[in-house]
Amino acid sequence: DHPEITDKIKVKYERRLRSFVETLQALGFSAKMPAGTFYLYVKMPKGVKGGRRFATAEEFSEFLITEKLISSVPWDDAGAYIRFSATFEAAGKVDEKRVLAEFRKRMGELQFEF
Repeated sequence: DHPEITDKIKVKYERRLRSFVETLQALGFSAKMPAGTFYLYVKMPKGVKGGRRFATAEEFSEFLITEKLISSVPWDDAGAYIRFSATFEAAGKVDEKRVLAEFRKRMGELQFEF
C-alpha cells in the first residue's frame, strides 16, 4: 500500500476536475465538484445559440466529438447528462494545463442554451 501515490493521484484529479467545473460554469452549465470520483456529470444544454438543438445527451455527445473533437459519455438514462473524465493523458502539469486550456477554448467557441 502506497498512500503517497494515492494522495498524488487524488490531488491531480481534483485539480483537473476543478478546472472542468470552472470552465463549464463559465459557459452556463450547472457543474459542481463531484465527491470521490474522477468523472464530472453535467446536464446537457438544449442547444447552441443560433444553431443546433439536442434532443438527447447522445446527440450532444456526438456533436462534441464531431464538431469540437471533445470526448464525452452520454447518460440519457438519468435525464440527459454528459460525463467528462479527468483521466486524460498528460505529461506533467504543463501539459495538463495545455489540455485543459484547449478544452476551455473549444467549448468557449460555442454559446450554449439551457
